[in-house]
Amino acid sequence: MIKIRTKALFYFGIFIVLLNGTVFFFYQSSEDIVTDYDYSMRRLLLFNEISQRTNRMVEQLNAYLTEKDGRYFREYERQYRWLQQHRRQVGETLSNRNNRLLVKNYEHMIESLLEEGALTVYHFQAGNISLYSSHLHEAMKIASFIQETTLSLIDEELTTYQHFYNEVEARNRYFRYMGIGLSMTTFLLGVLLAVWFSGGLTRPIALLSRAAREIASGKLDGPDVISTTNDELKLLTDTFNDMRRNLKRLIEEMKQKSELDRLVKELELKSLQSQMNPHFLFNTLNAVAKMAYLEEANQTSRLIEAIAAILRYNLGDLQRTVTLADEVRIAHEYFFIQQTRFFDRIKFSMDVEESCLSLPIPPLTLQPLIENAFIHGIESYEKGAVLSLTVEKKKDLVVVEIRDNGVGMSEEVKEKLTAFIKGEETGSISHGQTRGHSTGIGMYNVIRRQNPSNKGESPESIGMYNVIRRLQLFYGMQDVIEIESAAGKGTTIRLLLPITKGGEANENRHCR
Repeated sequence: MIKIRTKALFYFGIFIVLLNGTVFFFYQSSEDIVTDYDYSMRRLLLFNEISQRTNRMVEQLNAYLTEKDGRYFREYERQYRWLQQHRRQVGETLSNRNNRLLVKNYEHMIESLLEEGALTVYHFQAGNISLYSSHLHEAMKIASFIQETTLSLIDEELTTYQHFYNEVEARNRYFRYMGIGLSMTTFLLGVLLAVWFSGGLTRPIALLSRAAREIASGKLDGPDVISTTNDELKLLTDTFNDMRRNLKRLIEEMKQKSELDRLVKELELKSLQSQMNPHFLFNTLNAVAKMAYLEEANQTSRLIEAIAAILRYNLGDLQRTVTLADEVRIAHEYFFIQQTRFFDRIKFSMDVEESCLSLPIPPLTLQPLIENAFIHGIESYEKGAVLSLTVEKKKDLVVVEIRDNGVGMSEEVKEKLTAFIKGEETGSISHGQTRGHSTGIGMYNVIRRQNPSNKGESPESIGMYNVIRRLQLFYGMQDVIEIESAAGKGTTIRLLLPITKGGEANENRHCR
């Protein structure tokens, strides 16, 4: 993500570099012109200076020879030293490709002039009149040549300068047009950068403002705000979109929760109404049991107590947690009731390890399975029917086994239950009539009330779905049940209950 501050610094940096580059270009061009002009002027001034110094040196030398005054000699020496010091600059400064030979002769003439001047002074001081006169004449002739050569060089230099001046004038025109063009280009580029940068800032903000006004007016289902940048505004836009979606979801959840609360209150009221008759029946059964006991009808009193115990247990809160001992006790009461009904037609047996009965378990787990085995497995048998309940510990599991030698499950029902155990299929519940005589308070009626729309499921699988799912949720594992069944060979339901729930040990449910 590129920050807005970084982009601003980058854009303004580019603008400043372009502006400074333009200024530097014009500055460097003007410097080049001034340098060339200075070089030409220094050449002209040097030519002029040499010419003047040469004339002055010869004049002072002639005056000294005529007047024999030391003032003239000192002035001569000063001019002499200047020419001697600057004669090296003649070849270095004044020479170019066109006048190299002429400048070389010009330099030699200056050397010859200095030499003739020195000889003139020497012979004058030695008293050799004829010699210093000839040297003086030679010096004046050389000075005349120097003057002529200087004029030629200056004339050539002025011709060159005229070309340079024309070139400078053309360059100035070019720079003037270029300056106007660069100024306009820089101005337009600055305006474009400003418009582009400000548009990148204001466009997402305008979209966010419009979306915020829509939300304020109650419109939450608008499209997401699209951000074309990759900076803080993109993060702000994405966060705003997430906020709108979350707000919409929360409002929907609040509506659903409000509807659910209303339905729950209605169900609570209906549940209270529906529980009045069972409680009345429970109290009546207790009264009948006491009367049977007082009349010494012990078997009748025991049967009524068993029915009342099952009724009391099933009227409890389905969200509570019970122990395996509670479930085994209710199973024992159920066995007693069915044994009283069918006598020797059916044999019930229980083999339970007492040390494993403290294991926590969801309520109404064993009774629906036992009732299912009885009604759909062995109730139709005239004799020889067997239904057994076994509880034992195997390694880290408590194995609860419900076995019957009845008609067994159909292959279709068995496959559906196996798929449901593995999580490959969602169980469906029938609201059709069950076969046989259930207690009417077990899982069949509970399931039918919760799922009245699912039809066509075989009755023997109705309670199984609910029991399996509640065990899976309670223990947090998938494989909590095994089913062995075949047509005509009976059915074995095996519950594999972990001693530890969710991987954490619980000292209250150890099997010792």
